[in-house]
Amino acid sequence: MKIGFDLSRYFDRSAGVGVYAANLLKALARIDSRNEYVAYSFFYGCLPPNWKDRGIAQEFQEFHNIRFARLGGISPKKKWQDASIMKKEALLGDVDVMHSTAYALPELFSSRLVVTIHDLSFLIFPEFHTPENYSQVLSNLIYLNSRPEMVICDSEATKKDTIKYFHVPEQKLEVVHLGVDGIFFGQRKTEEIEDVLHKYGLSQGYLLCVSSIEPRKNFERIIRVFGQIKKQARYRELRLVCVGGKGWKNTDIYRLVKELGLEESIIFLGYLSQKELPLVYRGAKIFLYPSLYEGFGLPVLEAMASGVPVVTSNLSSLPEVASNAAALVDPYSEKRLFEAVDGLLENISRQKELVGEGLINARKFSWEETARKTLAIYEKVFSASKEISS
Repeated sequence: MKIGFDLSRYFDRSAGVGVYAANLLKALARIDSRNEYVAYSFFYGCLPPNWKDRGIAQEFQEFHNIRFARLGGISPKKKWQDASIMKKEALLGDVDVMHSTAYALPELFSSRLVVTIHDLSFLIFPEFHTPENYSQVLSNLIYLNSRPEMVICDSEATKKDTIKYFHVPEQKLEVVHLGVDGIFFGQRKTEEIEDVLHKYGLSQGYLLCVSSIEPRKNFERIIRVFGQIKKQARYRELRLVCVGGKGWKNTDIYRLVKELGLEESIIFLGYLSQKELPLVYRGAKIFLYPSLYEGFGLPVLEAMASGVPVVTSNLSSLPEVASNAAALVDPYSEKRLFEAVDGLLENISRQKELVGEGLINARKFSWEETARKTLAIYEKVFSASKEISS
């Protein structure tokens, strides 16, 4: 079986969809030596102007069962855009099964299509998205009921949303949880942690958020609660560290930081490398993730694997992912969020309890298991296509 795999969103190696695609493909290559994988650094609706200069393929050189589809010629972008449906399939390797990892639902003649739906936040919270993003995603997903042979959902919560909003038959849906990279587990040398914290002007004991800076992540409530905690004398030196891209619609978030006079206490680090991120997790006192909506919530598991107690939301997929290993709160209640964070800061025994439960919970999620379940879906789709053709 020849399997096409969309890696195009991995240009930004820290974005959630790209991280999912890269980790899944590596895990598939490790567990599956029988099939050939054709990786796409370009895909339907995703052909960055400088895509060929990003060197994504170098990261996958160790895997002999992965090759990359290439666009040659003087003007590869035009070559792709001008190609017919059949020609696009040929350029992508004439694969048996094509896995779209980021909402694209191309019309195909020969290949069988599998698509992953990470979340439907653009429909549930359209006010948190740009009109361009809303239109682009919706224009693809209007075909969700008809084009894919199978739809993978990151969580049971996303599966329910997919049935509700797109009426996809349940027999075409499979829930496959994401995994946690092994780099977040295990002990770290104190010197390693201290070196990274010194680099960014941090001291151990800060509160940590890891997500794009945008309204859906509930940053305004996080900031106001942090401001209340800072008013207590014993927490005047406490900081809030935010790791992640700027996202969108975040003007009010940055404005609130200034209004509350917290510019020196809230640090926006932007994206961090996979080498540094686990070390910044390790230095945190509490991890905050009271998101208003998630399709999965991978940072919750990364924090747990890193030995950090977690405060997260009791909505959407987060209880499913966090289980009983986190403090679950109503994300719309600043009072509840404050009580959870303030109480946990004061309760060392509860912190240790959550750390222990979190490590047990995080070990339930592995990329190898994600890959095994995904491979079974490819095989199911391929077998069904052979039966139809015969």
